[in-house]
Amino acid sequence: MKQNKKQKTMKTKLQNTALILILTTIATVNLFATEFNFEEEPYIDDIPFNTERAADNMIAQTFDFDEEGFINDIPFNTSIVAAAYYEEHNPSPEFNMEEEAFIDDLPFNTEKVVADYKYAKAIKIEFQMNDEAYINDIPFDTYLIATGYTENNSADLFATKM
Repeated sequence: MKQNKKQKTMKTKLQNTALILILTTIATVNLFATEFNFEEEPYIDDIPFNTERAADNMIAQTFDFDEEGFINDIPFNTSIVAAAYYEEHNPSPEFNMEEEAFIDDLPFNTEKVVADYKYAKAIKIEFQMNDEAYINDIPFDTYLIATGYTENNSADLFATKM
């Protein structure tokens, strides 16, 4: 049976993967199977001082500096000299700018455009309101008074009948 190139490549990859897996397993088993027993080495006193004590002394050491006395050895105030030098070499610029002329370069009224935008945005808001309960707090018939007033020109007449 003749194998094509793709089948040979797949077979080779499978064999390589299996070989790597087997070698890794053998190496891992051998690594955990061996026991490392090192012999105690004899002590050699070749350093003439105790390094632990020397390191502790270096870490624990604090340095206490005395406050130095003031020595007035400069006969002038350096702050005033530096300010004068800075002012001489870096004068503060004064800008005298003339007023710009008005240029009507916008062919529309921006205030109106903004107002229209805000109006269009506001009318898109939908309000969901609950129905109000009916309250009978008027002690007379307003429809009767309204129609009587237009016919007889006397609303007091219907208000007194109630």
